[in-house]
Amino acid sequence: MAFTAKQVKAEFWLHFATQFRPNLRAKFKATIITVLLFLGLAGLFVVRAVGGPSASASQPEAAQEAWRTEFDKVCAKTDEAMTFSQEELTDLIRRCGTLQPQIEKLDESRKKVYLERLRKCRGLYDYVLDAKRKEKK
Repeated sequence: MAFTAKQVKAEFWLHFATQFRPNLRAKFKATIITVLLFLGLAGLFVVRAVGGPSASASQPEAAQEAWRTEFDKVCAKTDEAMTFSQEELTDLIRRCGTLQPQIEKLDESRKKVYLERLRKCRGLYDYVLDAKRKEKK
């Protein structure tokens, strides 16, 4: 009995699928996992070698950014400025004054942005304080 080309081809692919394909999938998965692990470890070492984030570097950054939390606390209260007493407004204006030298130490672009925002916060508090003083007279 003679086999046709279609039968031979079908027989070959059936044999290939059952014999070799599971091995190829397992080898492919193992290769992909190995490559991903290698790239992940290489990435960690490159970050350390280049001077990326580390535990010791985060402490000075946190100390440098302490002004930011104070800035956020002071300027977050502008919505409530009319409800504050004169003493509270005076305190907020004083706190704005203590923030200015710290912000002036920043790089140019951040200094420009934060000084302008601080100027606006302080200006609002000054305006409200003046209005409250005139109101008392």
